[in-house]
Amino acid sequence: MAPSAKFAVIVAEESHASAWSGLEQVQPEYDILYASSSVLSSGTVGGRWIAPAACGIFVPAGVAHTLELSSAGCVTCALIPRSDSENADGTCRVIGISDLVRELLDAAAKLPLDGPEKGRDRLVLDLLPLEIARAASLPIGLPMPADPHLARKCTDFASMPHSDMSIDRWAADLSMSRRRFTSFFRRETGVAFKAWVRQACFAIAMVRLAKGDSLGLVAASCGYSSPAGLCTLIKRLSGAASVRRALRTAR
Repeated sequence: MAPSAKFAVIVAEESHASAWSGLEQVQPEYDILYASSSVLSSGTVGGRWIAPAACGIFVPAGVAHTLELSSAGCVTCALIPRSDSENADGTCRVIGISDLVRELLDAAAKLPLDGPEKGRDRLVLDLLPLEIARAASLPIGLPMPADPHLARKCTDFASMPHSDMSIDRWAADLSMSRRRFTSFFRRETGVAFKAWVRQACFAIAMVRLAKGDSLGLVAASCGYSSPAGLCTLIKRLSGAASVRRALRTAR
């Protein structure tokens, strides 16, 4: 989407009949909000961000990123001028999409890019970035460390995560004491090791479930003794009332 001189905030929707992935892109002057009716993921040099259907991914201006839709769905993209974004800290995050934000996105997507910027149209575009800035962040990103040795372990683990992975095993692999490793890991990723492991399990589970894998199979591969344990994790991290709700929301 090309920025318009008439509309400060630009919103557009795209429908995809199957799973989809886009090329790496960057918007130097616009923060971006992505929301979808399916499971959406975005990758950056700093990590991977997985958004269930009722959530969105906020990408700050200047951050190169890729985008992937795990199954058929509609993706809404909002370009927000950098000056309009409040509390911008330069990091990607997953946010909850309230009913109001969803309605504003739907309304803004229907506005013509060359139409008059006044009345209700102006109010919709003025309110949207304010409501996005107020949205609650969810702990379901997967930040990656800068340290190359730890980054390799994290990347390998994220492809096949297991819920009961031992801190002591990782500490030994990196020739560190448990205390030194936990401090090092938090400093590199911004989260505690166990929380990161849970987020890795959540990320792979959401993508695999959206692609049609069975709940039992995904739960077992992530180290859960029953599907109930994985369901609890998904509902807690996504804020959704059910796994089905997290995977798809009617638009």
